[in-house]
Amino acid sequence: MLSYIFRLAVDFERKHGYWPNMLYLNTEHFRHWHQEFENPDDFDEISRRLHMEIIISVDALHPHVAWIPNRRQAIAS
Repeated sequence: MLSYIFRLAVDFERKHGYWPNMLYLNTEHFRHWHQEFENPDDFDEISRRLHMEIIISVDALHPHVAWIPNRRQAIAS
């Protein structure tokens, strides 16, 4: 699953020119992915290394990535 998420992020960066900062998963994807890690803290480390916030959403039929400006970027615009 991690390789799939990484591929989504790389494809996003190629298309838009910048890395996504949001990862959307539904609860089933999240449970499946979380079980791949021996230590639950590893999941947080992966999130930090990917530089993406993980959002659990019932609307996420498939994992997908996006970029949303943070508060400082939104104020500067």
